[in-house]
Amino acid sequence: MTFRTDSAAPDRDDYGLARLLVWERGFAKYDADPEAELERRVHELFTEDEYRRALAYLAASEQDADRLAAIEAGLGEDTTSDTVWLVGQLRTAWARLDELRDRIDNSGTLIDLHYMAEGIGYVRGSRVHNELRDTVR
Repeated sequence: MTFRTDSAAPDRDDYGLARLLVWERGFAKYDADPEAELERRVHELFTEDEYRRALAYLAASEQDADRLAAIEAGLGEDTTSDTVWLVGQLRTAWARLDELRDRIDNSGTLIDLHYMAEGIGYVRGSRVHNELRDTVR
């Protein structure tokens, strides 16, 4: 099975591609062979480059706690630098992201994936929320 040769939506950014991939994963899991169904859907909707970009975007959300610990260890006794503050902010963000993922996972099959995906755009302070706010002004 080959990927699309031309993009279905050439102006779609990495965030949009990742959202579409997550959406399609949700649908594919109800098929008798989820992996084959997801592969079929991906090849119908994405070019090879778009699929790679979507996977890279999703991979960027993975938490690298070992690397963060190494950064903290390298700071030593310095407690005033911007790096210390940034590490603390990242730890807080990761904890909140874990909580959000747990809530989504625990919500069961009653959750509407499209509604959830759209709802993420309304999280205060998110990139999508800020873009929506700026277009309204």
